[in-house]
Amino acid sequence: MLVAIGLVAATLAVAFQVVGGAARGTTDADRYSRAVLLAESRLAELGITEGLRLGETFGESTDGFQWLVAVRPMPGYRLAATPGPQQSTSPAAAVMPLVVSVTVAWGPEERPSEVTLTTLRLAPRPR
Repeated sequence: MLVAIGLVAATLAVAFQVVGGAARGTTDADRYSRAVLLAESRLAELGITEGLRLGETFGESTDGFQWLVAVRPMPGYRLAATPGPQQSTSPAAAVMPLVVSVTVAWGPEERPSEVTLTTLRLAPRPR
């Protein structure tokens, strides 16, 4: 009888661990999905509700996600307004490519989780 009770207790302990792990996995997947949606929303707003400005902006959502938006010139792109011999004076030269990254972080400060989305946008060249 004691052996049977021990086996049932061990089986229940393993079952609770499996259920607990599945619940944590579901919660982690939900947080990750919400972070990706927030990053996509921040990217979609840039250039529409907010202008594209070089630099970084950051903030926090009401449900504990921190976000950082970084807008930088594309590596290798010259910001100089004076066209060189290789640069065109076509309408395409009136724009500059920008690398836009949105990083969303969540979780404990000592070991946060994060997701980063990066895209390329065109903006009017500064004069």
